[in-house]
Amino acid sequence: MARVLLLAADASLSALLVSNGHTIVRDGKHPHDLVIADEPLPSARPVIVFTAVGDVEARIRALDLGAVDAFDAGFAPTQMMARVRRVAPPDTIEADGCTIDLRAFTVTRGNDVTELTPREVEVIRWLHRHRTRVVSRSELLAHVWGVSPNNTTRAVDMAISALRAKIEREPEAPTIIRSIKGAGYRWCS
Repeated sequence: MARVLLLAADASLSALLVSNGHTIVRDGKHPHDLVIADEPLPSARPVIVFTAVGDVEARIRALDLGAVDAFDAGFAPTQMMARVRRVAPPDTIEADGCTIDLRAFTVTRGNDVTELTPREVEVIRWLHRHRTRVVSRSELLAHVWGVSPNNTTRAVDMAISALRAKIEREPEAPTIIRSIKGAGYRWCS
C-alpha cells in the first residue's frame, strides 16, 4: 500500500528525504500545515496538494510549481488514497540486472550490495518517475537539491557519475542513466 507523508509547517524537507514514504501531501487549507511556497517543490517524490474548496488559483499555482495533483479539500479520504496510489513510485526498481531498493537505500547486483545516499535515492526517484523524457540538470537542481535551477554547480554531474558507479555494469558505457548531450539525463531501463 502507498505510504503518505503529510508535510506540516514545522516539518523539514530534508527530513522527508530520508523518510519511508511514497508521496508527500501538502495541506494548504489548514493554518497549522505548510502553505504552498512560491518556488519549485524541492522533492523527487510526487507531491499532492489539497486546498480550500473553490481555491482554483492555489491549485493552479501548486501544479505550476511541480505538484503532480491538486484538488479541493472537500474530498473523501478514499479519493486521496486513490490519487496517491496513482502516483506512488515503486519500492524497488529492477534495472539491467540490478535491484534498487529505495526503502533500504541499497543496490544489489549479484552478491554485491552497495549502499545509496538519500540524495542518490532522490535522483533515482526523479529520473525513474520522469523516465518517458529527458530530465535537465536544472530540473534536478530545483527538485532534488532544492536550489536555484540557474546554479552553475557541477553537483548533478558528479552525483550522476557516483550513482553510475553503483548501479551500472559498466559506468563508462551506461545503459540505465544515459546522458543526452546538451539536454540532461534519461532513465533508460
